[in-house]
This record gives sequence, structure tokens and C-alpha cells, in this order.
Amino acid sequence: MRRVVLPPGVAPVPPPATLPAFATVGPAVQAVLAACAVFLYSGAKIQFGSSFAAADLGAVDPLNRALQLLLLGGCGLLALFTGWRAARVGVRLWPFLLVLALIIASAAWSQSSGHTIRRSLALMALVAFVVATGSLLGIGRFFRILMGVMAVLILASLAEAALRPSIGFDTGDYSNAIRGVFPQKNVTGMALLFTALALSFLVLERGRLRWTDGAWLAVLLVMLVLARSTTSLLLTMVVAGLTLLVLWAARGGLWGAVAALVAAVGVAAGLVVFAGIGMEGLFDLIGKDSSLTGRTFIWDGTWQIIAGRPLLGHGYAAFWLENSRNVRSLAELVAWEVPNAHSGYLEVLLQLGWVGLVLVWLMGVATLVLALRAMLRGQVGLALWSLLVLGVVGILNRTESVLLNPDFPMLFWLLALVALGGVPPRRPAPS
Repeated sequence: MRRVVLPPGVAPVPPPATLPAFATVGPAVQAVLAACAVFLYSGAKIQFGSSFAAADLGAVDPLNRALQLLLLGGCGLLALFTGWRAARVGVRLWPFLLVLALIIASAAWSQSSGHTIRRSLALMALVAFVVATGSLLGIGRFFRILMGVMAVLILASLAEAALRPSIGFDTGDYSNAIRGVFPQKNVTGMALLFTALALSFLVLERGRLRWTDGAWLAVLLVMLVLARSTTSLLLTMVVAGLTLLVLWAARGGLWGAVAALVAAVGVAAGLVVFAGIGMEGLFDLIGKDSSLTGRTFIWDGTWQIIAGRPLLGHGYAAFWLENSRNVRSLAELVAWEVPNAHSGYLEVLLQLGWVGLVLVWLMGVATLVLALRAMLRGQVGLALWSLLVLGVVGILNRTESVLLNPDFPMLFWLLALVALGGVPPRRPAPS
């Protein structure tokens, strides 16, 4: 078998060997479950009507429920068949398992125990899928499946925009933004951004570029422009640039030094510009409202509600419910029907209090430490990719409430923990 030689410092994550029992049926089952997971966690929706119906707060999507139960049962069975291998992968998720334990326990003080328990099952299905992926399918193979499913969703989104504009385009101020098969243009942008992260992983694992990588990046950038998702567009460009930087630096020579210099100058220039024009000037520069489209008013009101139950919050997924007294009071305060806190960090405080936020910070610190360990052990590509995931999740949750949702951001963060936990020690150089 031909040996693949990768550039120094960019080492792949070795895919786990498939058990003999799954030599025939197993891979196909895993691929189907992976495709279902991509559809579910990307946020895509199947809309049979003439337009997207506004879902009530706390409403349950029957298709999502069915897919979550399928993943929980199917991936749970696969994990059981792998035995200790699945257990070792599960141990790598220990920071999130602490958060999950608090989430499940929050049913005891939740404003709506039923909502908390149901959403806890969704997170358990996510964990089961990640464990099955890490112990059987392999992260690289899952990302290749993800790219294939996302290609279908992109084509479907363009078809919706062309054939059913009331579904394919967003509403209100963003009525000229394509949302496609997603409920909102920011969800479209987020799905495209994490597709770029999957592409980055595959490029770093391979250690070289192909023409298809450039084609994929061009498609993602065009779709992000059509979706008018500014944050996801900028972050996708950062992901692409840093991925190229690692490849060039791994090859050494003049191009690596030039790339590193350009990156350093760019970061320094960005800091200087930001220091000079300030936050309001930055938003004016990119055509955004300095109040972040009213988010700052929501945050002020949310802090007032957090102060009422600061330690443990109102229970996971139990605050934003239809006809909730706190939701009505917040809507009256900001003169807007608020669907969420528009901040992942405030969302955690609302649902799990300061205890929950501290556990999320612990998860972030653990990821950072593992990434630095991987870098010291020579896995520069994997370390950078994991830090990109951590940075993207951190930035998105500044203005979006996706921190503990069973969606792409949480899925990628857990996959990064699994990949980092499997980094082998660096072998000593032969004397």
C-alpha cells in the first residue's frame, strides 16, 4: 500500500479501525446516520407550505424529534458494540459531560421540566453521535459525508430561492438575502461557515491543496454573499487564510515566511484600526447598526432577569416559552417579540446560571490546553483547526444564542475534543 507523506507539523487524525462485525452492514449504517446528523445539526428544515411558518417559542419540530431519537438509538447501539473503544472516546468529552450533568439536573428547578428533559435528550443524542463517529466512522470520513450533504442543501437552497421565493428568501430587512432550506439567513451562514471548517480539517489532514478545495471555497463565499451573512463571511475568510498559512509554513522556505509576515501585519493593522475607530466606527464601516440591530437593548433587559436567579438559572431550554411571564416582560421592555438572548453567554446564564457558565469556561480552557499539547507534540494542523473551532464558536456566541444548542457549533467543538484527546505522544528522535 502506498505511503502518504505529509508536510512536517501537519499530521492527520488516524481513523479508528472498523470492527469486523461492521465490515458489511456497519459502514452503510454509519453513513446514513451521519447524513441524518448533518441535516439535523445544520439547522435545515423541510417546508411543505408556501412560506416558513413562525414557530412558537418552545415548539417541538416532529422531524427533528424523530432524527434525534434515531441518532440516540442508532449511535447508542453502535457505541455499545464497540465497547471500550467508545468508552475511551467518551472520556475525552469529560468537560462537556460535566455541563450535560448540570443540564440534566436542572430539570429539578426548571420552569418547565418537560422542555428541559426533552432538550437534554437532544444533547445526549449529540454525544452518542460524536462517540460513534470517534470510535467507528472517523472524523475525516464524517466531514467528507458532511461536504456531500451540504452540497445537496446548497443546491436545494438555490432551487428554493428560484422556484419558491417566499421560502428561499428571508423576510423583513433581509428580504433580498437567500436563506434557502434554512429558517433564517444567519442559520444559512452558520451552516456554510462550519462547512468551511470541515473543508479546512480535510485540507490539513491531507497536507496539500486540490483544485476542488478552491472550488468549494468559491461556492461557500458566493453563498455567504447571497445570504448576506457578514460575520460568517468574514470568519470563513479567516479560516481559509489560516489554513493556507499552515500549509505554506509547513513547507518552509520563502513563502512560509512571507505568509507569516502578512498574517502578523494584518492582525497588527486590524488592532490599530479597531483602536482608532472604536466599536461604533467598526459597525459603521461594515454597514451595521452600532446597537447590533437592537441586541444591546435585549442584553440590558436579559441582565435584569439573570439577576433574579443568578446561581443556577431557570433551567435548560426552559426560559423562552410561549406566554412566559419573564419573556413577556422582556418583550415589553425592548418593544420587540424577543426569541432568544442573542448571546450564547447570556443564554447560559439565563438557563444554568453562573455555575453553568463556569463549566462552559472550563470546557474552553480544557480545549485550549489540549490544543497547545497537540502543537507541542507536532500536530500543528490539528491544533490550529481546534483553535479555529474554539474561536469561531466564541465569536458567534457574542451575538447568537448557539452555545449549548445541539447544532453545528456544539458538534464541531465536541469533535475537536475527541480529535485532540487522541493525539499520540511524540516519539523520541532516534539517537
